[in-house]
Amino acid sequence: MILLLAAAWLAGLLLALALDLEPTPLLLLATATAPLGLALRLAGRNPLPAILLGTLLLGCWRGEAAGVPGLALDTGVERELTFRGRIADDPEHSRQFVRFTLVVEEVDRGNGWREERGKILFYAAPPRNMVAAREPPYFRHGDFLALGGTAGKPGKIDGFDYAAYLASQGISGVVFSRDVEWLPEESGGSWRTGIYRARGRLSDSLAAALPSPQSSLAQGMLLGRRGQISQEVRDSFRQTGTAHLLAISGLHVGVILAMGMGAAGAIFGRRRQFYLLLPLAAIWVYALTSGLPVSALRAGLMGSLYLAAIALGRPHNPMPALALSAVVITAFDPLALTQVSFQLSFTAMAGVLLALPWAERANDALRNRPTGGGPTWKTGAARLGGWAASGAIVSVGATVGTFPLVALYFGQVPLLGIPLTILALPSLPFILGTSLATALGGLAHPILGQVLGVAAWAPLSYLLAVVSAPPGPAVATGWAGPPLVWSWYLALAGVLLVPKGLLARLRLGSWWSSITSAMGSVRTPFNSRVLTLVLVAGTAALAGATLLLWAQVIWGPDGKLRVYFFDVGQGDSALIVTPKGRQVLIDGGPDTYSATRALPQGMLPWDRSLELVILTHPDADHARGLLETLDQYRVGLALAGVPDATAPMSAMWQDRLTGNRVELRRLASGDRVELEEGVTLEVLHPAEERIGGAARNNNGLVLRLVYGEVSFLFAADIEKEAEEHLADSGQTLESTVLKVPHHGSRTSSTALFLDRVDAEAAVISAGADNRFGHPHTEVAARLEEMAGPDNIYRTARHGNIEFVTDGVDLWVKTER
Repeated sequence: MILLLAAAWLAGLLLALALDLEPTPLLLLATATAPLGLALRLAGRNPLPAILLGTLLLGCWRGEAAGVPGLALDTGVERELTFRGRIADDPEHSRQFVRFTLVVEEVDRGNGWREERGKILFYAAPPRNMVAAREPPYFRHGDFLALGGTAGKPGKIDGFDYAAYLASQGISGVVFSRDVEWLPEESGGSWRTGIYRARGRLSDSLAAALPSPQSSLAQGMLLGRRGQISQEVRDSFRQTGTAHLLAISGLHVGVILAMGMGAAGAIFGRRRQFYLLLPLAAIWVYALTSGLPVSALRAGLMGSLYLAAIALGRPHNPMPALALSAVVITAFDPLALTQVSFQLSFTAMAGVLLALPWAERANDALRNRPTGGGPTWKTGAARLGGWAASGAIVSVGATVGTFPLVALYFGQVPLLGIPLTILALPSLPFILGTSLATALGGLAHPILGQVLGVAAWAPLSYLLAVVSAPPGPAVATGWAGPPLVWSWYLALAGVLLVPKGLLARLRLGSWWSSITSAMGSVRTPFNSRVLTLVLVAGTAALAGATLLLWAQVIWGPDGKLRVYFFDVGQGDSALIVTPKGRQVLIDGGPDTYSATRALPQGMLPWDRSLELVILTHPDADHARGLLETLDQYRVGLALAGVPDATAPMSAMWQDRLTGNRVELRRLASGDRVELEEGVTLEVLHPAEERIGGAARNNNGLVLRLVYGEVSFLFAADIEKEAEEHLADSGQTLESTVLKVPHHGSRTSSTALFLDRVDAEAAVISAGADNRFGHPHTEVAARLEEMAGPDNIYRTARHGNIEFVTDGVDLWVKTER
């Protein structure tokens, strides 16, 4: 009955999407079906046709009544618009900007404010008054803002119609804005604001406890915050057909549900329905922890109704519960039916729930296999096998459920998607469980978070290894269309409607019965189980601490100086590691997470300390990445040159220093910084008097690192005027390695300056195919004349570049 009513409701919604009908007549017709049904009942006939017709008409009416048009934006015209509205989601860092959805209330199109309603996806920089008053990412849910910018619509991303995806969520366009006004007197939060702030604290805890990329992956999978995940990791998931593992969806909630039911059955037994409260609490705690996105809310509702079906004695028929959840969701938001996220979440959850009984049987069969008094490790292996088998079955269920939609929307199906998902899915419970423990432990104390992080690091690294496989072949699915989708799901529905007796014989038969009857059941007292869990957790914590100590011993300092030049795109970032292990970061690159992603290349994964952080000048391509570094690492001291209050990053730089209690010292020409005995940083610039030209570039901090007979010159972004000043200053410029000034710009690396430096090797830190044309061909020619063509290293070409020296000899390693 529920299935038929849900089908009628959804059919009505689909009719509303396909047809343009007036809502009022539809409501009147739906009302008229009530006396029709009563008449059929009084006549001794079945009233079901009238009920179904009324439900269909109600669905059609609800769909037509919800048809609210979005903002009318002329994205083909380069015209500045100003919007006023309120932030409706959890703002998140995205490279140089903060990303959030704004519910627009008013728009100024050049002729004054007018009331217009809709949603816009904004990428914006925070204003100074917001930076002074708050911690990152500064913007919050409920903030009321006035923002200026030019509206646009994104194109397709690897065949995926991103603009259509945004439109399905009611988002009319995308705006990048640097002109932001915060109106605090009109701002206000809601119950979601508290959830988002707690989510932010958990995210910061994971970032502080785990190295990159494991920390970003944990934040994405546990909290739904994917802004830190690098493009390289995203591409790996996408190319291998496992991108669905990154999105909070029915698959994740289904895994949590399966974990919760397994744990509840092991702890409390399944004789009473009380055990269902544990998986119910687990899925909603997870949904809240992830920030309660719409996908998690939908999946949580589906899972809750499934548990209710079990409690009411209908555990083997999850479809009515799923159908009811679809009706409830679309009753509140009829347009959800058109959203890709809803369709994928619903079908994934359906696949998981249909596969769950099989997964439970496989898990129980392997866990309860009698060991015959054998060693304990056999019992542990059987339990691990049960988890793996359950994960594989759930993965197949989710894949079968979503296959036609993936083919329809993404244009291709990677053939490795299914086997890699089966390999990856067993790690999901461990990732989610250990990541949550790490986040909570880090809130209690950073050291506890790092110790627990060892347990999270292992499954996260395993998943990264799985998805780093070669992309493999993919089947192009341009031929996939609605007929495929309808045929697939009608076929699955037909399988589900096979008579139970026949289905039981096909699925179980005497073979399965003989196996399950041979399985013993291991009963352990409740207190003994809890004690075992406590002992396991304590052992894991001690093992984690031991691993940390041994890692420090094995991978500690080796008595050589190392200098890393990181590939951070169009910007600068370098790390110095002294022979005794002191670590100095010079600049942080152009993106929010440039430095934090790069630092694990030159440091131990668990090392979260930097003795020095140096900012050569406050332009975003050097400074932005240092902001997050100050948040995630324990920094002993910050060094910088002359202050420049006009620089866009200056306010945020000072705010992070103050918020993290990091002392700042200003340096000038003639200063020396002894990193340790025999390793010195000489400050060559800025001079006491500011130099003109491009003032911010020409007054940057120029450093010369000296270790024995080997030296490195970090020339920041100085240009011709500063180079001439240095050449005439009488200071020693001659160096073994030159970090080329200003990314190889034509305005820098003059012949006079290069003659004074006379380097044996040069490093150009610039992005591939950057819009500035760096390095300039004339500069490249002069550098090759100075050091030879084989000794010019480019981060865009060679990736991360590592120089190693014992003070006499010099070795170079490149990433590619």
